[in-house]
Amino acid sequence: MKLHRMPLVVQRMIIEELGFNERLFLSFTSKQFCSLLGLFRNDLKVSIEIDIKTSEVSIRVRKPLYSLTEGISAINIRSSISNELKFDIPYEQYYVYGSTACRIDGSTVQISEYPSTICCVSIDERVGCDTTSNSMIIFGKVLRHLNRFLNIQESRQCEYFETLPVGLFRRLDCSYSYGKIETRTGCIANTNPEDLTFLLDNMKAKQLILNVAVPSAPGYKYQKNPEKKSCIDFLKIVNYSWVDFSDLPAARGMYIRIEIQLEQMKTILESWVAGRNREMEIGFFRIDKLTDLNHKALISGIKTQDTQLTGVEITSFLVSTIDLHKMRFPSSTIAVDIVRKSDGMRATVIEGDKRNMFVMVWSESNLRMIGRATD
Repeated sequence: MKLHRMPLVVQRMIIEELGFNERLFLSFTSKQFCSLLGLFRNDLKVSIEIDIKTSEVSIRVRKPLYSLTEGISAINIRSSISNELKFDIPYEQYYVYGSTACRIDGSTVQISEYPSTICCVSIDERVGCDTTSNSMIIFGKVLRHLNRFLNIQESRQCEYFETLPVGLFRRLDCSYSYGKIETRTGCIANTNPEDLTFLLDNMKAKQLILNVAVPSAPGYKYQKNPEKKSCIDFLKIVNYSWVDFSDLPAARGMYIRIEIQLEQMKTILESWVAGRNREMEIGFFRIDKLTDLNHKALISGIKTQDTQLTGVEITSFLVSTIDLHKMRFPSSTIAVDIVRKSDGMRATVIEGDKRNMFVMVWSESNLRMIGRATD
């Protein structure tokens, strides 16, 4: 008797006996079986990691308790230079006899046999195997397929190496809350306005680390969507050629690693006082070494007050956030307060060693972090 014709209670009993690897394998055998597994997806909690390199796209799905380096109980999906998608499913049997083919949303998956591993190759028939779009199309299909039957509770990381294929960001699943999305490139990676806008407006991440440029649109500046709620906890920017300093991307924490100009720092502060850049609660910036003269130019036209933070609280803030910015702990600091005109929110601007600038908005979470009681 076919499993899908059995009572739901019996189906659950049988599927609960299936291991992690068996469910991964069986999900590719038929769309109907994948849907059946999806009914019990909450029973199988997993984490996901994604790497994008010049030669391949790799997706790893494993049980959350396994370490990043542990090779068992994982599906590894790789899109090769030939634009085929190859993935290995660890399997407890030594061999899977015979060879079969199945479908994923219109794409053919050919399964071949190797010891302890099922190796699959998928080619989207509508675009063929000679176009760069094929790997991105199938990449999106596989993510959707995994979501149908897996309870992906943790997205540990999504790292991009050396290249950002067109349309890649838009293939990511917006329902995930990623631990980290990072472009790990030795040099600046090129992207386009559509992909960058999609990433900043739609993705949820604890950390987003970007070293990108937009050469296809000279002079392009990212404009955030005011109707989109910020879903990025900490944004680290290396190359900032696409950044509008008067209206920074929405993120609770902001770190621009490359040195910015004095006028750009002034624009950030002026815009915050005027009611823009209001998503930022913590900011870290590097500027040209300040002299007494350009220090006055930095705060010229901005109403400042003597800071209401104590020296101990300033030190507590710097110590609590040092893992985020990795900047040298300052040997000396100068601090002033600024106030946002629209609601009276206060922020403390801390100058460290005449080069590093730290901004702490007096949000409830920041005040708790430095040990100050909130009402």
